[in-house]
Amino acid sequence: MERIPASLGGATSHGHLLELIRSADGLSRQQLLSTTGMSRATLYERLDTLTRRGYIYEAEPLNSTGGRPSRKIRFEDRGRVILAMTLGQTHGTLSITDTTGRQLRSVTSELEIAAPADTVLTPLIAAGQRLLGQGVDETLLGVGVSLPAPVEASTGHVRHQTTIPGWSPDSVVQAVGRAWDLPLVIENDARAAALGERTSDSETVVYVKVGTGIGCGIVVEGSILRGAHGSAGDIGHIRMSSDGPLCRCGRHGCLAAYSSGLALRNKLGPLGFKKVDDISAAARTGHPEVLDALASAAEVLGRALAATVTTLNPDRLVLGGQIGSLPSFVQHVSSRVLTDVVERIAEGMVVEPGHLEDSAACMGLTTLVMRKIFAPDAVDQLFSDEAENGVQSVAKIPGSPLATG
Repeated sequence: MERIPASLGGATSHGHLLELIRSADGLSRQQLLSTTGMSRATLYERLDTLTRRGYIYEAEPLNSTGGRPSRKIRFEDRGRVILAMTLGQTHGTLSITDTTGRQLRSVTSELEIAAPADTVLTPLIAAGQRLLGQGVDETLLGVGVSLPAPVEASTGHVRHQTTIPGWSPDSVVQAVGRAWDLPLVIENDARAAALGERTSDSETVVYVKVGTGIGCGIVVEGSILRGAHGSAGDIGHIRMSSDGPLCRCGRHGCLAAYSSGLALRNKLGPLGFKKVDDISAAARTGHPEVLDALASAAEVLGRALAATVTTLNPDRLVLGGQIGSLPSFVQHVSSRVLTDVVERIAEGMVVEPGHLEDSAACMGLTTLVMRKIFAPDAVDQLFSDEAENGVQSVAKIPGSPLATG
């Protein structure tokens, strides 16, 4: 492993030491000494503190070279879970995941996101409590919620509530906070899915969800690009024409009025396709009118995405959602984008369908919750508060030996 100088940015603090153990999926004491350059006494003191606080544990013994065999130090994730609530415009999925985002169990139900907040959130929270009750020897660490609306990441408040009119900005914060007094992350659904789609923290990913509406998430080097006011990636309301179809936002000619599932539903409704699910199913069976409508929608979306792709030069353009992930739709969008951008932008860029939208957003939410709790700065702040206040139980996580309440 590359040696990390102890003087660089608190790289050997409790939080950074924990991050090193987490990212490496466990290390021996000797490996930690070699990697960090810490003194043995300092390292052992910090490992002891992290162990007593329930952050790490001694796992399987390593191959012995004589004497007492050393053990691998692992992040304490046994029995710890996350509740991910991924809400779309027509359905919501509740998932219990482990700390890596692997779904342990889930349930999906229909909803109408434009209904009053209480009528949407109350049954979902009750379903989440039932799902948690099915677990054995599990400890809930935190909750993540994704919404088909712009979200202010620092507060979890919803902004510009076009898809959820009548909800107060803090509806989700208040409702979920009453149910669980635990770390809470609220994020836009496309952004959460974009984070879930990344394959490494070194790549740039543009994720576009085309379901009932259109959403876009951008991830650069493992971090979500949110913009100055939390609206980066809100491509659904790019005006493609000044005299185009009426959009739900009240303007004419928005991208969503041409290429969203709602736009397709309006266009194909006279043919009997009343739901986005119906359109998706018909496309997979090769229905000619549906495929023609999808091709037109993909053409407009591809033209809009060419500018986004040129600006960001991503490694991958991922298309998700009930409409976006359809093979014919992906093919048409890819063709349009790759035709419109210059060769140096197109070279090496992959255009592909994403995972099921709920599973991608679920993975992204798990990542965000884990970062909120276990990011080096967050852990170090807990230990700093403990040192300042002289209260040992401050630096704790749910399920640790010192967790209370």
